[in-house]
Formats: sequence, structure tokens, C-alpha cells
Amino acid sequence: MNLNVINRLATHVTNFMDSKCATVPIIETLPQKPEIKITGIKNGFERVAPEEMGVSSETIRGYIEKIVADKSLNMHNIMILRGNKVIFECSFGGQDITVPKMTFSACKSITSIAIGMLIDEGKLSLSERAADIFEDRISVIDKLRTSDITVRDLLTMQTGIVFNEAESFASTNWLKSFFSSATNAKPGTEFSYNSLNTYILSAIVYKKSGKHLSEYLKERLFDPLGITDIAWEKCPMGVEKGGWGLYIRPEDMAKIGVLVLNGGVWDGKRLVSKEYLDDATTAHAKVPLDAGAFNYGYQIWVGRETDTFLFNGMLGQNVLCFKNNGITIVSNAGNGELFQQSNYYDITLTTFSKIFPEKIPQDKIEQMKLARLKKTLAFGGGKTRLASKAKIFASLEKLFYGSFDTDDADAPSFGLMPAILQVSQNNYTKGTKHINFALDKEACAVNITFEENDETHNFRAGLMSGEKTELYFHGEKFTVCAFARYAQDEDMRPVLVVRIDFIETPCSRIMKFFFEDNEMICVAEEDPGAGFVAKCANDILGEALDNKFVALIASKMDKDYFTYKFEKIMAPHIHFIRKAVISTE
Repeated sequence: MNLNVINRLATHVTNFMDSKCATVPIIETLPQKPEIKITGIKNGFERVAPEEMGVSSETIRGYIEKIVADKSLNMHNIMILRGNKVIFECSFGGQDITVPKMTFSACKSITSIAIGMLIDEGKLSLSERAADIFEDRISVIDKLRTSDITVRDLLTMQTGIVFNEAESFASTNWLKSFFSSATNAKPGTEFSYNSLNTYILSAIVYKKSGKHLSEYLKERLFDPLGITDIAWEKCPMGVEKGGWGLYIRPEDMAKIGVLVLNGGVWDGKRLVSKEYLDDATTAHAKVPLDAGAFNYGYQIWVGRETDTFLFNGMLGQNVLCFKNNGITIVSNAGNGELFQQSNYYDITLTTFSKIFPEKIPQDKIEQMKLARLKKTLAFGGGKTRLASKAKIFASLEKLFYGSFDTDDADAPSFGLMPAILQVSQNNYTKGTKHINFALDKEACAVNITFEENDETHNFRAGLMSGEKTELYFHGEKFTVCAFARYAQDEDMRPVLVVRIDFIETPCSRIMKFFFEDNEMICVAEEDPGAGFVAKCANDILGEALDNKFVALIASKMDKDYFTYKFEKIMAPHIHFIRKAVISTE
């Protein structure tokens, strides 16, 4: 890792961990998240009862019950298909399976398909050297240093290049930084997961075709599959990221998984060669066992002991396909995993790895049980009830008069957007000023005004079901679903609990407002939490900790310190004072 980059990243992390001030981005960027015009799903899959495709409703019910029981999974959406038919789908909490979702690294597998199409067209070969492709963009010295890196090495994460996702936060020219980076292994010899390898593949698509990745795939993949309403984030130089940054519906991700299962044929038409896909879903690189139950093909994870392949993104974004029985499972979550370390994979592989018959008799009783279970998964769908509306409304009205202004020293680092999302989007809050509540009895909801130092967010939190709102953060639009619950704590203090799911992402903000006289304490949390982010920061700055040139901060970079500081940022306790409304009558 470049020393200047280490220092910049270390300074940025310490700035982020300082709860007394707003975080300043290393590099100011335009909004990362493109706005998606929603037109609706096209060429959607047929929905049938599980038994129609040889899977019992009881099997699926048992599977979902295991997923629900494991709270660490924090599941958002699940869609199960066999062949070209959906046999079950559900959303959890305030999530919405019809909304385009942030895929993180799961989109790497789509970039691989684009590379396969270029190879099919004769415009690229696996053995082609990356430095030759960009010889007009890199120096002669960098070309010589990286001359052995091939397209195959990029696909299999075996380039040996050190420049990675963390360093990209401190660089504007990722192509130049990649080829001028240090190396830690001979190309083609060691697996080292690095999303910048995939970014270079995206840049290759642009170089070879003259089109951005999504433009190239539109006529070759997206249009034939009926995939619309997508967006792919771009690097500071305007190239689509390739290895992350794609927003796409779960059902559309399922289409791509089914395409690969079918050997590249969709609706009788070949879109990509079977030869490439067979190669792509074959393991070419051995992955450390602690990363999960999969090795690595061409930007696609390949089961070690099961006949499966996987598109995988951190925090639980997956398309898991079973070659032996034609089952595809798409899932979105908000857990704390980087690869495949959660129990989700054991549960799913154990349940679905077996051979299923083509069709079994209908089981109406089990179908009803499955339908009831599905209903309970969503906010307001099952046990969510508001007992004694009048009593609760009266209690809330007593609490909600006036606005609450913060006088807390940690307020400059506290915003409505979850901190982990601020980091991933390079979109940091300028701090919070005040919060105002208003009860909407007719809608059975609480209207909340959350005023930060440079923008105001207005949203509604439902008391009986989730309420959707579109919010803008420095030009980036996010759809949120908010749910509120009124309670009392052990000291009989009134508490309003508000959960806000940023449903296009794996992230949620949870706020507990404790009211006492004319004071309010906001205890905030988020999913995924501080432990995950602290671990990532430790990994990112691992090299910095042993570097004598950053000794000034290295003494503070221990695990306990990280966890404490990140909890201050991601789980703050912010004090507010009520500013009473004075009547003019």
C-alpha cells in the first residue's frame, strides 16, 4: 500500500471516529448513487406452488423458520425458484423485494458475463495482457512491471496487485493507481480478493467495445431478459465500477442466475457461450477455508463440496444456484459478513442440495401454514398490533409538542443516514440540529422532521405498518420504510422506537427516543453495527499499524479502541432539549 495513501486513509479513519466533528471526505465526489426511474418488472417469472416443481411447502417452511430463528442473519428478502418458476418469495420487516437493491460484489459475476460475451465476439482472449490493452494509458515502466497480468488473472483474483477498494477512496485515477501499485505475488499463483481487479475488467469492456458496461450489456443481456430499472455507480473518471455499485431487482438477479444455470440460453436464444460459462463456474483458485464453502471461478464462487455456484456480495447479497436440481435462491440481508461465513449457507446448502422430483402432490394444509408464516414476516403482517389507540395517541400528543434542539457535543457526527452507508457512498452528514414529531391519527403514523445542518429530512413512521418515503442526502435519493412503536422502559419513561430501513441497501437506522420532562435522549443504532465496521477498518489499516511513519496514530489502533470509537459514531446517545411552541393566540 502506498505510504501517502496509508496516511490519508489513517487520517480519514481518525476523522471519522471523532464524534465531535463532521467527517470530511478524502475526495469530494458527485453523488455516487444514480437515481433510478422505476417502470416495473418485465418478463417476470411465473409463480406456482412449490409442489408444482417438486419441492414441498413443508420443506420451504422449515427453511424459512431456520432463517428467522437465526437473528444474526438479519434477512431482508428471499426468492426461491426452480427452473423458470418462482415457488416462494418473501420480504422481512419493512423490506420490499420489488425494489432495485444494492448488490455490492454480487455484480462481479455480471461483469464476468460481459467479458465472456467479448470473448465470444472475438474481441478479447483470456490470455490477453491487461497492460497491452491499456498501453496508451500507462507508463512504460508500469507496463513492464505488470506485463504478466492477463484477463484470466483478473477474472480469478490472482493478479498480485495490492491497490484495493480502501485505496480507491483516496485516488481519482483508479486505472493508473492499479498499474502503478506494488505487488505481493506473481500473477496467476495466489488468490487475493480485490474489487479493483473487477474494475479493470469493466474498463476493458469500455476499451474494447466503446460502451460502458451497462450499455454493452443492455442489448446483449438486459433487454433479452427484460431487465430494466438498473443503475451502476461510476468511478471518479466516469467508468462504471464493475465490482460493486450495481442496483438491480432481486428477480432480475434471479434471471441472470437462471441464464447461467441454463448454459447461456434464454427463451431459446443463446446470449453467451456454454463454453465460457462452464469455465466461469469451474474453480480456478483455491480460497482460504475461513472465507466459506466456495472456491473461485471467473468472478463467480464455486462450491467446494456441492454442485453449486454463487454470486456473492458482502452483508448477505446472494444468488445461489444448484446445478444438480435447477434451484436458484436469491437473498438480500444486512448482516456482518464479508464473504460466506454466516449460517445462511449451511442452512441453505443442507436444505436444497438434494435431488427433488419433478412434481409432487399438492399439500393445501402446508401451503396454508407457509402463507401464514410469510404474512408474519413483514411489519404489520402478523403480530404487529396497536392496542388501545386512543390511549397511545393521547400519550404521544403529550410528548410531541414543540421541537427538540440538540445541545450535545457529539451531534456534529450524528445523521439520519447509517454511518456504514455514509462511508460506502462517501456521503457524510454535516450533523444534526433538531427533531420534530407530529402525530397523524388518521394515518396511524408519526411524521418526523429530522433537521441536519445542511438539509432537512421529512418522513413518516407507521405505528401499525411500515411507511415508505423518498429521502435525499446531498443529491442521492434513497427509499426508506419506517416503523414506529410506543413503549415504556423499566423506569416507566415513555419511549418511541423508530426503525428506518434503507430498503435499496442492506442498512437500517434504529433510534430510541426517551422522553423525560423537557429533555429527550436519542439512542441510535444501526444494522450492520459497529463491530463489523471496526473489523473492516482494522483490516484496511492493518499495514498502517506496523508502519513507523504512522506511529502517531498507530498507538491508538487497537481493537478495543476501534470498537469504542465506532460505537460512539454508530451507536451514539444524543441529548435534546424541548423548544416549546408559544401560542400567538
